[in-house]
Amino acid sequence: MKKTSRQLSRRQFLAASAASAVLPSLIPGSALGYNGKLSPSNRLNLVVVGYGNRGSEIIGDALGCADFQVIGVCDCYRAHAERGRDRINGHYKKDDARIFGRYEEVLGSGEVDVIMNSTPDHWHTKITVEACKAGKDIYCEKPLTLTPTESRQIVQAARKYNRVVMGGSQRVMEDYGYMAPVVASGALGEVKSAYASLGGPPRECYLPAQDQPEGMDWDRWLGQAPWAPYHSERSSGSYGGGWRQYAEYGNGFLADWGAHKFGGILYAVGLDHEEPVEVLPPGGPNNHDGCCAIYKNGFRLYHGGNRDIRIIGSEREYLHGEDRDKIKPLHAVDIRRYSGGTQRLIEDFAYSVRNRVRPFQDVLYAANTATVCQLINICYKTLRPLKWDAEKCQIVGDEQANRMVSRVQRSPYEIIVD
Repeated sequence: MKKTSRQLSRRQFLAASAASAVLPSLIPGSALGYNGKLSPSNRLNLVVVGYGNRGSEIIGDALGCADFQVIGVCDCYRAHAERGRDRINGHYKKDDARIFGRYEEVLGSGEVDVIMNSTPDHWHTKITVEACKAGKDIYCEKPLTLTPTESRQIVQAARKYNRVVMGGSQRVMEDYGYMAPVVASGALGEVKSAYASLGGPPRECYLPAQDQPEGMDWDRWLGQAPWAPYHSERSSGSYGGGWRQYAEYGNGFLADWGAHKFGGILYAVGLDHEEPVEVLPPGGPNNHDGCCAIYKNGFRLYHGGNRDIRIIGSEREYLHGEDRDKIKPLHAVDIRRYSGGTQRLIEDFAYSVRNRVRPFQDVLYAANTATVCQLINICYKTLRPLKWDAEKCQIVGDEQANRMVSRVQRSPYEIIVD
């Protein structure tokens, strides 16, 4: 019998994570003939799924990485797909890039090794789960998931099908990663809390109907989200507006930038393998204008503040950017970094796919960061303290809040875990 995402516990997906370490497909790249330089025929065939704002950017990373051969683009809006195809053909100076109208065609293609999932947030989990089932490795844009329930689904699928699944925040390492050795070396003393200034929660969308453009499969764009009439602002990938600001399709700019800044903080303090145990609303015992997520070791992660990122230790505080050249690690430390001497997220992904190792921004870390943003959003809606049971994937003693841990998914776009 198939299980829905609501039936998946934290224990189940962590057990699947541990079991995946001994699966036979995790074999060295040398056994696959991946040593040395790659000939064009030995590149990994990649398709970009979702060619909006972000897709049109990250395709450049794939085109510029010698490990990948970008063979096509998939989008439910034909005009976007055609632009992607033309970009690929122009780069390789060929005329053979493919257009896929539906992601199922991509997953069913034996030519495709890897997908870049740059769809809007409400499509991330379903496409990634089904790509895992189809034996593809996945680079999925941030924020990784839409709900805490989806965070469990996506991790379980990656582990069960033994796929390399990476969350697409390059900033965690490349912008904020330098803070991790400082914290790990004890230069700040015992780290007590951190603040991140980023966007706010989403709002509901009530835009009126507009004429749908030719070549747009609007029902498919909506996917699991409630049906609504087409409006260009709903489907816009604008970083200052568009679907990112609406609750139907994502968790607002809080989650959009939280994937970067919260992710960077949690990596730096060594807590990105966990979820919080409690979230406090603004004011009251929190004594702060924004919500606060509390971890089991007592660390407090605050939404808001008057600095970009501020980490508070028992000995001193650390301001991102300002203190980079002032406060250095006390000694060398061994921390998680990009693998194989790679310097960019896309290179770490390629190395991980070829060598069958977990990437720096593994699905579990990206899912945990997405979940803390989701719980903070729920706290803003209820304005009540929330006790989070990660093992059971539920908010304890608050039925109203607990209903927000998952969402009703519109048929036939439900996410199913086998």
